[in-house]
Amino acid sequence: MPPFGGGSMLNRNTLWRNLRRFLRFPRLFPVEDSPSSKEVLEREILYDLTKENPGNCLFGRYDNQKVLAIAEKTGLLRGLARLGYKDPILSLSCSDPSEQRICLYAGEKTRERLLLELRLNLTNFHLKRKIGPFGKETCFRMLMLLWLVLSDPDRDFSLERPRLPGQNRPGLGLLNEVFLLLRTFARELSVDGMLDTPENFHTALFYSRLFHYLDPEVEGRFLAIARDLKGVPLALASDAIRRNCLFDRSTGQLLPWQASEQIMTERGLLRRFFKSTEYREARDEARSKIHAVVNWDLYREKLASNDR
Repeated sequence: MPPFGGGSMLNRNTLWRNLRRFLRFPRLFPVEDSPSSKEVLEREILYDLTKENPGNCLFGRYDNQKVLAIAEKTGLLRGLARLGYKDPILSLSCSDPSEQRICLYAGEKTRERLLLELRLNLTNFHLKRKIGPFGKETCFRMLMLLWLVLSDPDRDFSLERPRLPGQNRPGLGLLNEVFLLLRTFARELSVDGMLDTPENFHTALFYSRLFHYLDPEVEGRFLAIARDLKGVPLALASDAIRRNCLFDRSTGQLLPWQASEQIMTERGLLRRFFKSTEYREARDEARSKIHAVVNWDLYREKLASNDR
């Protein structure tokens, strides 16, 4: 029998009637007994069932006030204030369930005054092959990070803050605060973890404070590259990797950048896997096999060819 006693297709009015009827049953978890909390609960369940989001709330749950409260609690707003950006303007764009967007602006809602842009998605992540104890088609509920930009509209790149590949403006130095914001969402949404697929070496390096590659061999490969390029300026190292100038010192083979899934998790099977002997041994073996070096002659040639 279909849920709520309906057929295979329910119109919106029928869904709302059945939803309100369902909410009269005793709850399995405590909720404030107030009209506003009941409206929030209705809104969340409607979003989960139909992806309708008439209130333009993040995942049908977080309105502007709630997002700002979490941003304050996690230190993001205080960090912006220290940089001179007090009382940023928040904009939520949440009509598309596949791309929930959070933006913060300094003074006015224009791309030139953008401070933060986050694009998120709640998704069922299916493995395409066996990894560790997880078989093919294992599914995890994930908060997916589709896009993250932190930009400082009033400052320029410098020798101390050089442009990284893909950057239009310098960053804000508030990545830890953004991670705390995302961890709060992940906990409250009860997902298995947060998922990202870094397109550049520097992004993966920043995220590696809290994220691990799901595949331990990819994690080991990444850690070997980070180890061997430790003395190279990050902007230079990331650009050289992006231009396919990284090679294995022992074999002479090209080490192309491999975009793969990084995951942050604090509970459940994934956390136990990352802490397991199986994961550590596979990671360490992969790390020991790679000795990365940049071919600087090739890098200079590629730079010169771009300037022609």
